[in-house]
Amino acid sequence: MGPLRIKRYGGRVYVPKSTSPTVPQVQPQRGAVILAAALSATTNQVTWIYEDSKDTSGMIDLAELLFNQHHNATRIFLTWDAASWHRSERLSDWLDSFNFETRVRNYGPAVELVPLPTSSQFLNVLEAVFSGMKRAVIHNSDYRNTDEMKGAISRHFSERNAYFKENPKRAGKKIWEIDFFADIDNLTSGNYREW
Repeated sequence: MGPLRIKRYGGRVYVPKSTSPTVPQVQPQRGAVILAAALSATTNQVTWIYEDSKDTSGMIDLAELLFNQHHNATRIFLTWDAASWHRSERLSDWLDSFNFETRVRNYGPAVELVPLPTSSQFLNVLEAVFSGMKRAVIHNSDYRNTDEMKGAISRHFSERNAYFKENPKRAGKKIWEIDFFADIDNLTSGNYREW
């Protein structure tokens, strides 16, 4: 996600009727924050890291972090959208060699990629988590520097993870409960066909 510029952001705010809050359109550059994150569909826990740029190396770092966190599992499935850094040849080559080493050492889970179809952001539950984070942390904010914004984002995700540890709930309730393709004749829109 990102880059999120360090600037003054607008948002919903309670003010007297006689005033109207304004946000300058042109603001000095104070830095930017880029983060890569993963959401466990079963535990609803967010894992995140901060990156210098949006590229394949960030996805590799995130995959290694998830591998280390879930070293007792047999497989890790990573689903993500059709961004260019998600489907790069470098990532594919790294994943092949990483899984080969995992099999040779007989330690840790295999990492498998499950790309989502193009233009299907609604299937990516992490997008909803990002939206909630932006509403809670970014909107109507004015952070002084990147460390301050990173601290607020980390605090938000830590509190969210603690909440879902105390109140377990799977991520993506609607996706688990609805069978989109149960009645294919009644799909009102979309490009779904019986093959």
